[in-house]
Amino acid sequence: MNHSDNVACWVGWIAIVALATGCQTSERAVSPLRKPSVKIDPCAERLHDVCGQLLLYHSIHKRLPNDLVQLKNLNSTTPPLVCPTSGEFYIYNPRGLRIPGQLGRLLLYDARASHSGMRWGILVGDADSRKPLQTRVILLPEDSASWGSNILGP
Repeated sequence: MNHSDNVACWVGWIAIVALATGCQTSERAVSPLRKPSVKIDPCAERLHDVCGQLLLYHSIHKRLPNDLVQLKNLNSTTPPLVCPTSGEFYIYNPRGLRIPGQLGRLLLYDARASHSGMRWGILVGDADSRKPLQTRVILLPEDSASWGSNILGP
Protein backbone atom coordinates (compact mmCIF):
# COMPACT_ATOMS: atom_id res chain seq x y z
CA MET A 1 0.00 0.00 0.00
CA ASN A 2 1.53 3.34 -1.03
CA HIS A 3 1.30 6.61 0.92
CA SER A 4 -1.71 7.99 -1.00
CA ASP A 5 -3.64 4.74 -0.46
CA ASN A 6 -2.84 4.92 3.25
CA VAL A 7 -4.04 8.56 3.47
CA ALA A 8 -7.21 7.70 1.53
CA CYS A 9 -7.87 4.81 3.91
CA TRP A 10 -7.47 7.12 6.93
CA VAL A 11 -9.75 9.78 5.43
CA GLY A 12 -12.42 7.16 4.69
CA TRP A 13 -12.16 5.72 8.19
CA ILE A 14 -12.40 9.17 9.79
CA ALA A 15 -15.45 10.02 7.67
CA ILE A 16 -17.19 6.89 8.93
CA VAL A 17 -16.29 7.69 12.55
CA ALA A 18 -17.38 11.32 12.14
CA LEU A 19 -20.72 10.28 10.73
CA ALA A 20 -21.26 7.65 13.42
CA THR A 21 -20.17 9.57 16.53
CA GLY A 22 -18.50 12.84 15.74
CA CYS A 23 -19.99 16.10 14.70
CA GLN A 24 -23.42 16.73 16.12
CA THR A 25 -25.49 19.87 16.44
CA SER A 26 -26.68 21.50 19.62
CA GLU A 27 -28.51 24.78 19.83
CA ARG A 28 -29.04 26.57 23.13
CA ALA A 29 -32.56 27.68 23.93
CA VAL A 30 -33.17 31.01 22.22
CA SER A 31 -36.20 32.64 20.70
CA PRO A 32 -37.29 30.68 17.60
CA LEU A 33 -37.91 33.96 15.78
CA ARG A 34 -34.24 34.94 16.07
CA LYS A 35 -32.50 31.58 15.82
CA PRO A 36 -30.48 30.91 12.65
CA SER A 37 -30.99 27.42 11.28
CA VAL A 38 -28.12 24.96 11.39
CA LYS A 39 -29.60 23.36 8.26
CA ILE A 40 -29.26 26.40 6.02
CA ASP A 41 -26.68 28.68 7.67
CA PRO A 42 -23.45 28.63 5.63
CA CYS A 43 -21.33 29.26 8.73
CA ALA A 44 -22.80 26.23 10.53
CA GLU A 45 -22.23 24.12 7.42
CA ARG A 46 -18.62 25.28 7.23
CA LEU A 47 -18.06 24.51 10.92
CA HIS A 48 -19.40 20.99 10.36
CA ASP A 49 -16.70 20.59 7.69
CA VAL A 50 -14.11 21.91 10.14
CA CYS A 51 -15.32 19.32 12.69
CA GLY A 52 -14.33 16.61 10.23
CA GLN A 53 -10.88 18.11 9.85
CA LEU A 54 -10.45 18.33 13.65
CA LEU A 55 -11.47 14.68 13.99
CA LEU A 56 -9.02 13.68 11.24
CA TYR A 57 -6.19 15.68 12.83
CA HIS A 58 -6.91 14.16 16.24
CA SER A 59 -6.98 10.61 14.86
CA ILE A 60 -3.59 11.06 13.18
CA HIS A 61 -1.76 13.06 15.88
CA LYS A 62 -3.66 11.92 19.02
CA ARG A 63 -4.13 15.55 20.01
CA LEU A 64 -5.80 18.70 18.75
CA PRO A 65 -3.78 21.20 16.69
CA ASN A 66 -1.92 23.98 18.50
CA ASP A 67 -3.16 26.52 15.95
CA LEU A 68 -5.20 26.80 12.78
CA VAL A 69 -2.07 26.68 10.60
CA GLN A 70 -1.52 23.07 11.66
CA LEU A 71 -5.13 22.26 10.80
CA LYS A 72 -4.89 24.05 7.44
CA ASN A 73 -1.69 22.14 6.61
CA LEU A 74 -3.42 18.80 7.21
CA ASN A 75 -4.72 18.49 3.64
CA SER A 76 -6.19 20.43 0.76
CA THR A 77 -9.80 19.76 1.79
CA THR A 78 -9.72 21.98 4.89
CA PRO A 79 -12.40 24.63 4.31
CA PRO A 80 -11.61 28.35 4.57
CA LEU A 81 -11.36 29.21 8.27
CA VAL A 82 -13.43 32.36 8.00
CA CYS A 83 -17.10 32.96 8.67
CA PRO A 84 -18.91 33.22 5.32
CA THR A 85 -21.32 35.80 6.79
CA SER A 86 -18.90 38.25 8.45
CA GLY A 87 -15.78 37.43 6.42
CA GLU A 88 -13.77 37.36 9.67
CA PHE A 89 -11.42 34.57 10.71
CA TYR A 90 -12.73 32.15 13.31
CA ILE A 91 -11.15 32.39 16.75
CA TYR A 92 -9.32 29.24 17.84
CA ASN A 93 -8.35 28.45 21.41
CA PRO A 94 -6.44 25.14 21.60
CA ARG A 95 -7.22 24.78 25.32
CA GLY A 96 -10.87 25.57 24.76
CA LEU A 97 -13.20 27.74 26.79
CA ARG A 98 -15.70 26.45 29.35
CA ILE A 99 -19.31 27.37 28.65
CA PRO A 100 -21.73 27.34 31.59
CA GLY A 101 -24.26 24.54 31.12
CA GLN A 102 -22.32 22.79 28.34
CA LEU A 103 -20.12 19.70 28.54
CA GLY A 104 -16.78 20.06 26.81
CA ARG A 105 -14.91 23.14 25.68
CA LEU A 106 -15.50 25.75 23.00
CA LEU A 107 -12.56 25.33 20.63
CA LEU A 108 -13.41 27.46 17.60
CA TYR A 109 -16.02 30.22 17.25
CA ASP A 110 -17.16 33.27 15.30
CA ALA A 111 -15.21 36.46 15.94
CA ARG A 112 -18.47 38.44 15.89
CA ALA A 113 -22.10 37.74 16.64
CA SER A 114 -23.08 38.14 12.99
CA HIS A 115 -25.88 35.55 12.96
CA SER A 116 -28.95 37.41 14.26
CA GLY A 117 -26.92 38.49 17.28
CA MET A 118 -25.42 35.03 17.87
CA ARG A 119 -22.21 33.12 17.19
CA TRP A 120 -21.62 29.64 15.85
CA GLY A 121 -18.88 27.59 17.45
CA ILE A 122 -17.43 24.11 17.80
CA LEU A 123 -17.69 22.43 21.18
CA VAL A 124 -15.24 19.56 21.72
CA GLY A 125 -15.88 16.86 24.29
CA ASP A 126 -13.03 15.49 26.32
CA ALA A 127 -11.67 12.35 24.63
CA ASP A 128 -10.38 9.43 26.63
CA SER A 129 -9.31 5.85 25.97
CA ARG A 130 -12.91 4.59 26.17
CA LYS A 131 -14.48 6.89 23.59
CA PRO A 132 -13.42 8.92 20.54
CA LEU A 133 -13.26 12.69 20.37
CA GLN A 134 -16.68 14.25 19.81
CA THR A 135 -17.42 17.62 18.26
CA ARG A 136 -20.65 19.61 18.10
CA VAL A 137 -21.61 22.77 16.26
CA ILE A 138 -23.43 25.02 18.73
CA LEU A 139 -25.19 28.36 18.60
CA LEU A 140 -24.28 30.86 21.31
CA PRO A 141 -26.35 33.96 22.12
CA GLU A 142 -24.50 37.24 22.29
CA ASP A 143 -25.37 38.67 25.68
CA SER A 144 -23.38 39.66 28.71
CA ALA A 145 -24.81 36.83 30.81
CA SER A 146 -23.43 34.05 28.62
CA TRP A 147 -20.57 35.54 26.62
CA GLY A 148 -17.59 37.41 27.94
CA SER A 149 -14.06 36.99 29.18
CA ASN A 150 -15.22 36.76 32.80
CA ILE A 151 -17.81 34.05 32.08
CA LEU A 152 -15.85 31.96 29.61
CA GLY A 153 -12.52 30.88 30.94
CA PRO A 154 -9.82 28.32 30.36
